[in-house]
Amino acid sequence: MTELSGQPNRSSNWSRKPCDQRMTETKGLRLAAYEARRVAQTCRTFANWPSLLADMGAARVGRGAEELTFVTRSGLHLNCPNVPGARLPLYEQFADDCYGVAWLLGRQPDRPLHVLDVGAHVGAFATHLAHAGSRLHIECYEPSPESAKYLRRNVERNHMTGRITVHECALAAEAGSALLDDNSAGSVHNGLVRQDHRLVEGDDAPGSRTAIVVTTSTFEQALAQSPAPFDVVKMDCEGGEYDLVYGSSPDSWNSVNRVVMEYHPVQGESWGALRSWFEDVGLSVVRHVSDDPGLGTAWLSRDGDAPRGER
Repeated sequence: MTELSGQPNRSSNWSRKPCDQRMTETKGLRLAAYEARRVAQTCRTFANWPSLLADMGAARVGRGAEELTFVTRSGLHLNCPNVPGARLPLYEQFADDCYGVAWLLGRQPDRPLHVLDVGAHVGAFATHLAHAGSRLHIECYEPSPESAKYLRRNVERNHMTGRITVHECALAAEAGSALLDDNSAGSVHNGLVRQDHRLVEGDDAPGSRTAIVVTTSTFEQALAQSPAPFDVVKMDCEGGEYDLVYGSSPDSWNSVNRVVMEYHPVQGESWGALRSWFEDVGLSVVRHVSDDPGLGTAWLSRDGDAPRGER
């Protein structure tokens, strides 16, 4: 109490606090602000916000529903496990519109589009995009069995099976198998395991508690299975982007006009080199957001058109 009410100069007390204490308090304030923002977004974005807030709050003390149903204001219904790593993409897509759906659809949103969704998770991005564009088809690739199960359910529940195709496998440089660090519970943080600058193949599985063997396919194979060449590519594959892109042929990207991708820290790889690779195939960065070295989100375009507000 004396620090708050009895000292006229609070800034001097703050400056005398140990550094680790100041950092802890700062993190606490940021967390509180983040949680307040998410509560407000829940109320604005989801029609069933009272039950969502109740179940998410109860989950903190070991209670609440194990599974959530998010009902968007536009009428979509999506299920996911009631854990932070599974819920996050629902907020990123429907509250934050983190990839910019209008930009991905382009200047003629009613024209036919074929989209590749790498790291589709439980389908938040795919259903969001499909709801916004009436004449598009999306090929979703998701290697985690748990996430793929929810992805199929969400596609079916929203009557999008004719427009969204689900592939339960990962995209990589080679077809075969690889080791996936699967955090289960529909986590958005699952990723292929790398060792000595290469993906660990399924036969080399070291027996990690969370590691499972998954099927891999290539960009060219995904392109061959698609009913038409890809116009748009979205990638969020937790470090697998380097192996996927470098293992593909430059010509296979000729039809792609827009890319939105998240890149992650991978030993021996750099965003600068990957950016140069894309520039060589005619895709230039029109927006880039990065808060940490080796980690960020990039928007690339063949026509130079940037997301709204970035021109």
